[in-house]
Amino acid sequence: MGAMLEPSLLPDTHHAVTSPDRQPDRTNWKGFLRLARLRFLLYNLLPVGLAVAVSVHQGHPLDVTWYAVAQLFAWTVHVMTHYCNEYFDLEADRANVYFTPWTGGSRALVDGSVAPVVSLGAAFVLFSVSTLMVAVMPSWPARLLATAAVVLAWFYTAPPVRLNYRGAGELTVAVILNGLWPAVAVVLQTGTIPMLLVAVLAPTAMLQVARMMVMNLGDRRSDAAVGKRTLPVIVGYQPAVRLIVAAQPIAYAMLTAFALLGWVPWLVWAVMAATAPLSVWLVRQLRRGAMRDLDPGRMTPVVFWASNHVSLIVAAAMLGVILDAARRSADTGALAVLGAVLAGYVALFAHRLWLARRASA
Repeated sequence: MGAMLEPSLLPDTHHAVTSPDRQPDRTNWKGFLRLARLRFLLYNLLPVGLAVAVSVHQGHPLDVTWYAVAQLFAWTVHVMTHYCNEYFDLEADRANVYFTPWTGGSRALVDGSVAPVVSLGAAFVLFSVSTLMVAVMPSWPARLLATAAVVLAWFYTAPPVRLNYRGAGELTVAVILNGLWPAVAVVLQTGTIPMLLVAVLAPTAMLQVARMMVMNLGDRRSDAAVGKRTLPVIVGYQPAVRLIVAAQPIAYAMLTAFALLGWVPWLVWAVMAATAPLSVWLVRQLRRGAMRDLDPGRMTPVVFWASNHVSLIVAAAMLGVILDAARRSADTGALAVLGAVLAGYVALFAHRLWLARRASA
């Protein structure tokens, strides 16, 4: 039996924007790039890099070519998803007047910068490119995992499945970002999925589900108005907050249990556990009602840090694996490449943080 919608989730005709598309005479290229939401692609460096780091940690040589293919594949599928989502989420984005820089879409279709058909066309082109990338992968396990990633990413919002409209969107994101992409990368390197990678990714996947629930909390009014049943819409605001809060200690307890079982080296555990203060901060913000009133000013730092909490714990996992591999005298050249990728992520994240602080000043 479904949960009743709280009054604040009922359709609100005052806030819903229902004006028809403004079809531009020609494509606005700045708007087209805005649709890609390129800043979110920074995260992809981490699960792919972590998977390759685990491969090197296990004694396998680094195959730079397949590392590059795995990274390009993740980026292609991710951008495809953005263009696809912008088209099929247009009604929900129009209804959303509580959007933040991290939620509510790029707004490029809503403000008429780009015709919706252009977004859909770009999605189909990228779908074709990602399918070709799947075809050139060298083994059936890699192709099957990559195919699953493409299919789930497409049907995240596309009909008839529309996973994010049926309470499965949060889990789908975690399965792809913290499961299938690194699985493809490590299978391309080793042909198998090491237990270390599974044990490290499992708690980050739980935090990814919680992070997506935080993002959807900010969209819950407009989502409910157009029949988009994300988990916060289905269970209601307060139960959703309780689920997000509960996921934080469970994820770190899971990581600790895996370390006690010997599946995760203690050095990796220590670096990942150092991100726990972000969970504490997030819990405090949610308990203080930062997402309750749909105030973009209060919501923006919460969705920013909820999103980057997941990024940082995966970055910590990658750092821990690299350090533990170095301690085991793994291939220094391979570790240098992976260390450079991680350093590049840290530099870009620091720049992003500087821009966020400057914008809020």
